Amino acid sequence: MTTTVIIIIAVTITLVIGPLLWLRPSPRDRQLERLRGRARACGLNVSVREIPDPDPDASARVSSGGKKRNPTLYVARYELPLRLPGSLESQYVPSWEVVRLRHDRKSYIEEEASAHLLSGWRFERPGLPLVEDVISRLSVQLDLAPRGTVKVEGDSSNLSLYWQERGDEGEVDVIATLLEGLRELQLEVTRAAAREEALRRKAEDED
Repeated sequence: MTTTVIIIIAVTITLVIGPLLWLRPSPRDRQLERLRGRARACGLNVSVREIPDPDPDASARVSSGGKKRNPTLYVARYELPLRLPGSLESQYVPSWEVVRLRHDRKSYIEEEASAHLLSGWRFERPGLPLVEDVISRLSVQLDLAPRGTVKVEGDSSNLSLYWQERGDEGEVDVIATLLEGLRELQLEVTRAAAREEALRRKAEDED
């Protein structure tokens, strides 16, 4: 076999196998596939989002030349559907959002709305009743949040945790437990709001 033939065979093999190697999943791709597969098995929906960084470092907010920046993060949103019972109306469901503090921002921790929240978190949108029992139960769930959690929120459709997907399938199980606990809290708060409104209307009718 001549050298020319050997070279032609080698080039052909490279052209055939090369693209296949590029398509081969990386270790990170395989990790994400495992995490998201586990999430689906736990009844969670996963989508990838680019969001404004809710707690950027000071250097990320302003360039060295003094130009204002709008830093963003790529995160995965792990969602648990609220599944609102037919007996409850969506108008009574609170919409809220809490952010994990990744930097030393004591002024946020000292904000009145976040005063009793788990240390290291602050309310971005304090739609929940700011009473001790509710904030305490929210804090218990937030204490479960895995490393890489950016924020957690709830509304009339879903309970959601925004995560940088660091860890293994065990972390996904923790997220599912956390979101289920928040779903129970969200429904209880909604029922309480509906009862209060019914009592208010009854009092008005009696007057």
